[in-house]
Amino acid sequence: MKLDSLKGHNDYHDSDGTPLNFCAKRKTIHYDGVRIILDSLPYLINESSGDIYFSIPAMQIIKDYYERAKKQGKTEVRINQFGNFNRGRLSVAGKTKFRYSPAEHFFIPGLIRNIPSDGYLTPVYFENHVLVKFEHANGYTLEKHTASAGRIHGPNDINIPYGVNKSGFVIMWLGDIVSFPENELLYLYSANVEPKYDIHSDFYRNQILGEWL
Repeated sequence: MKLDSLKGHNDYHDSDGTPLNFCAKRKTIHYDGVRIILDSLPYLINESSGDIYFSIPAMQIIKDYYERAKKQGKTEVRINQFGNFNRGRLSVAGKTKFRYSPAEHFFIPGLIRNIPSDGYLTPVYFENHVLVKFEHANGYTLEKHTASAGRIHGPNDINIPYGVNKSGFVIMWLGDIVSFPENELLYLYSANVEPKYDIHSDFYRNQILGEWL
């Protein structure tokens, strides 16, 4: 793949509005005489067309490696950043034990709001049954705005948005749930699953793009 410029793509969709998928598979790109091997740098891909897009943070990393290579007279560099991001813990998480991917926060467009970022808008995924308690238990109310977006109300001032991706996994923001009471944290831990790298939903469109539901 040949790059014409080092300009990042700041959208979770392509120019036609097609949702893009998060991907970290090995890829080789070429720019200005430098062969850049992405061993594991996240990018966005249109699965139908195969077109690839680099978010602004990803492109900045590529640019840094490219400029260093040029200064050193190298014609080839390797980038391996996915593991580096996912080994860390985000400051907003505190001492909670949620499973999540910091890489999603940094490489899915729209989730970084401050520099440096504490990771507030980091997706945390749950089995769909996690909503049963919030829908039926005393003291809770589950507002279903659409099939893939809603809001949870409950004791201790719980009032947070949630989403459902196309695979049926429930999504909540890490920053919204870390302050839950201990009993609620234990309940969420029981339904927490590994990162799914897909937050396409009305939840994303409302929370990140500001679209009215």
